[in-house]
Formats: sequence, structure tokens, C-alpha cells
Amino acid sequence: MPSIQDVADQINARLDQIQTNTSNTAQNTADIRNELVQTNNRLNQVNNTLTNGFANLSQGLFALLHVQIAALGLLDHNRQQNDTIICELANSNDLLCNIMRKLGRQVRLSEETLKFVEETTGILERVHCCEAIDYHRHKELVEKMEECCPPERTPEEPCPQRCPVPVFRDRQPTGQDWRPLPTPSRQPEG
Repeated sequence: MPSIQDVADQINARLDQIQTNTSNTAQNTADIRNELVQTNNRLNQVNNTLTNGFANLSQGLFALLHVQIAALGLLDHNRQQNDTIICELANSNDLLCNIMRKLGRQVRLSEETLKFVEETTGILERVHCCEAIDYHRHKELVEKMEECCPPERTPEEPCPQRCPVPVFRDRQPTGQDWRPLPTPSRQPEG
């Protein structure tokens, strides 16, 4: 049978082993806690970086959106100007076509009238020579009177209505004061 001293030594050895194991467990728990704190700090840093990156991205997209809105305004103004140009060209084409028709008709009438007048004048001057001289004197008198008091002119034909000219409304994009957020600072570990 073992002596009391042997039993006490065995109990002390077990207690030393329990103390060593408890100390090792406490050290391991402290190491795990430190690792968890460092991991938590790293996760917080990643979270801050992602939050700032998302904010930068959303602000940049907002600025790009407003630049696109301004570009659409410019394109719409350009479209309105093109509509005005097409309208003016159509009006000019109509006017030129009408002028050409009237001018052609007038030239034909003038040529026919000139032939008729030359023929009639020639006949009348041969038949009525005294009256022809009187006619020329009367014509000179009328010309002198018209120099003094010219007759009223026939009013000109109205031009087509002017095409509407678009008014440019400048759209200044907003969000152009955008600056990236500062890089997050590292949080102290521990």
C-alpha cells in the first residue's frame, strides 16, 4: 500500500498538471481573443473601405448621370435647330418654285405682248402718222409727271411665315463638385 506521502505527491503532481493545463488554456484563450480582435479590426477596415468605395462609386455615377442629362439637352437643342433649318429650306424651295413658274409665265406673256405691240405700233404709225407724233409727245409729258409724282406700287406678295428658332436653355450638370472620399485610415490593432 502506498504511503500518504506517495498519495500526496501524486495529488500534487496532478494539481501541478491541472494548473499547467489551466495556464495553457488561459494563454490559448488570450491568444484566440487577440486573434479575434485583430480579425475584427481587419473586418472593420474592409467594411470602411467598402463603404467609402460604394459612396465614391455612387457619387461618380451621379456626376456621370448629370453630364448625360446635359448632353441630352444639347442634342435636343441641335435637333430643334435641324428642324428649323429643314423648315427654312422647304420654304425657300417653295418660294423658288413659285418664282420660277411666275417668271416663266411672265416671260412668255411678255414675248407675245411685245410681238403684238410691235406689230400694232408699226401699223398705227403708218396709218395715223399725225396721231403717232401726238402720242409720243403725250408719253413724254406723262413720264415727266411720273418723275414728279410716281404712281403707287403694287404691294409685294407676302413671304412665308418664319420658322420658329429654338431657344437654347443651357443645362448645367449638377454633382460636378464631386471629390472622392479620403482613404480610410488604419485603425489601431489591439
